[in-house]
Amino acid sequence: MDNSPASSSTSGNSNDGHLIELLATQIDSDSIATVINYQKNSLARFEKTNEMLSNCCILSEKRLEKAKKEFAENRELILGVKADLESIFHRIRLFKQILAKKYPTIYNEVESLNKNEE
Repeated sequence: MDNSPASSSTSGNSNDGHLIELLATQIDSDSIATVINYQKNSLARFEKTNEMLSNCCILSEKRLEKAKKEFAENRELILGVKADLESIFHRIRLFKQILAKKYPTIYNEVESLNKNEE
């Protein structure tokens, strides 16, 4: 027997061909059509799912932009209110200092009453 690569590949090809023929007889064309149909249906469902996810992503991006805008507006409002309150409390402290210098006895009495109430 010849052990050259050409002779072994020829016998290997005939064995491969025989194996392919045996496998082909085992496969039913209806089964193949059914598998292809399932694959097409799955592909259609995946495409629909992908489209829905794309739409969801677009809606989420729009909502995020709207939320960012609202957040920035509310942040500015809060910072404005904070500045106003700081100004008001500063004026109250100044007013208290003026009253404490002008009317020390009355101011001390009122302060002691406030401390007792707390």
